[in-house]
Amino acid sequence: MPSTIKEKIKQLRDTIRYHDRKYYVENNPEITDYEYDQLLKELQQLEKLHPEFVTPDSPTQRVSGEPLAQFPTIEHRIPMLSIDNTYSDEELREFDQRIKRMVEIETHQDIEYVVELKIDGVAITLWYENGLFARGATRGDGFKGDDVSANLKTIRQIPLKLEPIDKKPKVPSSIEIRGEIYLPNKEFQRLNEQREEEGEPQFANPRNAAAGSLKLLDPRITAQRRLRLFAYAIGYSEGLELKTHIQCLEFIRGFGLPVNPYTQLCKNIEEVIRYCNEWDKRRGELDYMVDGMVIKVNSLDLHDQLGATSKAPRWVISFKFQPEQAVTKIEEIVVQVGKTGTLTPVANLTPVLLAGTTVSRATLHNFDEIRRKDIREGDYVILQKAGEIIPQVVTVLKEKRKGTEIPFTEPSTCPECKEKVVRDNTEVYLRCHNPFCQAQVKRRIQYFAGRDAMDIEGLGPALVEQLVDKGFVKDYADIYYLRYEDLITLERMGEKSSQNLIHAIEESKHRDLDRLICALGILNVGSHTAEVLAERFDTLDKLANTTQEELEGIYEIGPVVAKSILRFFQNKHTQEIIKKLKAGGVNTKKLATQKSGKNPKISGKSFVVTGTLQKYSRKEAETLIKSLGGRVLSGVSKKTDYLVVGEEPGSKLDKARELNVHILDEMTFEKLIN
Repeated sequence: MPSTIKEKIKQLRDTIRYHDRKYYVENNPEITDYEYDQLLKELQQLEKLHPEFVTPDSPTQRVSGEPLAQFPTIEHRIPMLSIDNTYSDEELREFDQRIKRMVEIETHQDIEYVVELKIDGVAITLWYENGLFARGATRGDGFKGDDVSANLKTIRQIPLKLEPIDKKPKVPSSIEIRGEIYLPNKEFQRLNEQREEEGEPQFANPRNAAAGSLKLLDPRITAQRRLRLFAYAIGYSEGLELKTHIQCLEFIRGFGLPVNPYTQLCKNIEEVIRYCNEWDKRRGELDYMVDGMVIKVNSLDLHDQLGATSKAPRWVISFKFQPEQAVTKIEEIVVQVGKTGTLTPVANLTPVLLAGTTVSRATLHNFDEIRRKDIREGDYVILQKAGEIIPQVVTVLKEKRKGTEIPFTEPSTCPECKEKVVRDNTEVYLRCHNPFCQAQVKRRIQYFAGRDAMDIEGLGPALVEQLVDKGFVKDYADIYYLRYEDLITLERMGEKSSQNLIHAIEESKHRDLDRLICALGILNVGSHTAEVLAERFDTLDKLANTTQEELEGIYEIGPVVAKSILRFFQNKHTQEIIKKLKAGGVNTKKLATQKSGKNPKISGKSFVVTGTLQKYSRKEAETLIKSLGGRVLSGVSKKTDYLVVGEEPGSKLDKARELNVHILDEMTFEKLIN
């Protein structure tokens, strides 16, 4: 047992760092989120009482309290040069022969190469002085980059203090570690779904989302983006005597930084080619984007001999994958109005098969994008999926034009309510500010009734359209005043479906506070932020009457989110809606949670939930698993203990069978948790 407060603080920091590594680097958590949060809270309380013991490397110092004014520039001690590309097996063989000529090795001799996945992210550099994280920067122009230290500190895979895992490697007095910041596919999809629900424009691809997240001036928002890191090289260092690149990677891994597990040491260029072609076929298995492979000469002595051109090192090259693409026709360009009034152009396409699914719509992101690519109705275009998820137009096939294509005219008024639209602060997006715009009203009601919000089964987009168009509902509070007599008059609403919807609406009155906060559609507040707010304010009234200062004092809530919350509750229209929700019987308080404790069959086990469950939404099932001491993972791997399967489970079920993971249908899952 620690005998002093200082020792207790050190013990807590060491324990938290250990669990950070187990969760964020090794993907093998040993404690639940709740237990981890309790450790962090205890450390925060002790440091608050004893500020003299706070150190820069403490886990509590990951998120700064204030937004940054700007990003200073950092000059790289060793330039971060780009990498030349190849696109074929033959070009890789030519690269191998060129290396041999330059270092005067016989053509029949072999050179060892290290082959790594080319992560589609943002290159960064991390500086450690005497083992402590000193600063971090983007690649920039290769010679100077932006100091994004505050944002990098929010990424828990990046240790604030270098400590060898097995006590063997000695911490260098100064070392620069280079890596790639990326956004996993699931997080990219979650972020874009959240932005769509909040009426914000979607990110084009995971790389853009990662880059945008690193350049946010408020690190607290960056912390919510769940960025990840793969370290791939050592730049400058003092006192290190390593001979090969593979030793560099092992050295980095020895200090708890994540190195991609699919890195391969190849004895010759033919092994390199086989490995590259293998991953060209397998890349769909990954939960992050790769756009090729990086091939590096293993010997560091050869690195020195080969040197670099003004643009790229001669000892490294990338093998680029060809993205899966399809050609289709833009039948029509329509403008979609989000629930916060953002106007987004969308292309309706001739349906085409792309990366395993039929695609008939693609976002065009914004009106500047349409002008830049000169996209017209009737154009034939090349289509691909950003992050293999979201269809996007790559380029227009102008040689196929017949002269009948129609240029798109940027709207000056909202396509729904005809009110004048204005450009937002970024000067990129158009927005309709009419709060009574029916398109916005419909989107807000759909969002309110969604599974992650109030989960009103049966209240889908088609029914919402009818309810608004016929004047039965003018906002989402009106849902709770619908009558059976109203519903039975609508198209495709018989006696049973009308009764079922009335029952679902009645059930939704008893949802917990975080579901209601999420459902309200506050700008920048998604399901996770709603949980944070419900934990801090146990009633909606307390949240509505809070202050900017109190909100910003909450971990993960920054000034941008705080202002959105205040602006929302200060709006007179919002205040009227909340009065109607209360009068309609909707719960506005945090429900007492059942202290179920750990279930020995669940505790410490890893679960993945896939498909559509009958009794639970996916989020409810995951929350239940966590409350019983289990761990919820995003993808199936050898470390997954159980896959909970609903209807239409998709590829995760196949992977679970391949890895012999225990598969639970909903009935078996019920028995396990009970």
